[in-house]
Amino acid sequence: MTALRVTDSAFAQVRYTFTAQFIAAAAIFVRRAADIEANYSGTLSEDLRSEHRGFVSTAIMQCAAALETEAHEICAYGPGSHRGSNGTDYKAQRLLAPLADFIDDQDTLTRYRIIFHILQIPFLHSDREPFQSTKLVVRLRNEITHYKSRWGEEMSRSKLFRALESLHHKPPPFTQPNQNFFPHRCLGAECGAWAV
Repeated sequence: MTALRVTDSAFAQVRYTFTAQFIAAAAIFVRRAADIEANYSGTLSEDLRSEHRGFVSTAIMQCAAALETEAHEICAYGPGSHRGSNGTDYKAQRLLAPLADFIDDQDTLTRYRIIFHILQIPFLHSDREPFQSTKLVVRLRNEITHYKSRWGEEMSRSKLFRALESLHHKPPPFTQPNQNFFPHRCLGAECGAWAV
C-alpha cells in the first residue's frame, strides 16, 4: 500500500513602488553634492565636478519621476495603497483604475489635475506654491533629460532659467559669476534640496 500525501501551497505576489525610493535616493544625492560643495578648497577636479553635477541632476530627475510614479500608483491601486490594504481608498480606486492608462499619457501636472477632478478634491492654484515649484521641477527635469546645447545668450532668454534664477539658490562655490546660469550656477546642492 502506498501512502498518498497532499500538500497545500500558497503563492503571494508582492508589488514594489519606486516613489519613496526615488525621493530617498534624491535626498542622498543632494547630501553628496552638498558635501562636495562644503569640502571645496579652491580647486576641484573635473571628475569631482562631474560627480557633483551628476548628483544634482539625478536628484532632480528622480524627484520628477517620483511625481509620475505616484500618480500611477494612485490611479492603479488607489490613494493610500502605500499603507497597505487597510489604508486604500477603494472607492477612489474604482473611479481611477479604468482611466489609469489615459491619465498616464498626460503630462505630470495634468495627471494630478485629472485625479483631483475625478476625486472631487480642489486642485492646487496654478499661480501659488506648491504648484509653481512642482511645475519648475518637472520642466527642469525635462531640460536635463532632453538637453540641447545652446549659446549663453540663447539660454539667458529661457523663461525656465529666468524662473529658476529668481529662486536665488546658492550656486556651487566652484562656479564663477560670468558662467552661464544653466547648468553651472543652477545645478547646486541648494537647487537639488529645493527639488526634493
